[in-house]
Amino acid sequence: NHVAVETNNPSEDVANWRAGLTRPLCVLSPKRIAYTGKVTADMSWHDVPTCREQGLNFTYNMLRGLFMPGDVTPEQQAYYVDLLQKITATPEWKEYLERNALLADVRIGQAYIDFLTTDEAKHKDLMAKAGFLPTN
Repeated sequence: NHVAVETNNPSEDVANWRAGLTRPLCVLSPKRIAYTGKVTADMSWHDVPTCREQGLNFTYNMLRGLFMPGDVTPEQQAYYVDLLQKITATPEWKEYLERNALLADVRIGQAYIDFLTTDEAKHKDLMAKAGFLPTN
């Protein structure tokens, strides 16, 4: 099998990179991955340039979020917000982010709602431009 190009989360392809089967060309985030620990004998995630640095004018962030049913009580919501704030402050969380080359971007409450609203509009626009949405 031969891979010409693929789009993956870093952790999904790290074994292939270490085995010399693939090599990262660029990261889709607006800035380089911060982690400088070596992933291969001579490269870290931070050594991989952004796509913009490579002359490609685009970025993309993968949403990883938690949602609850619309009918939860404010107390239930507050419980999970508090729990997640505690989790994201732990050394284990920071280690998980580094091990998987993930960017920390925790948004809670209105900041999360605003992000989702903007992100949905962006995706609708991309889908329309690509011809994936019906036109009326």
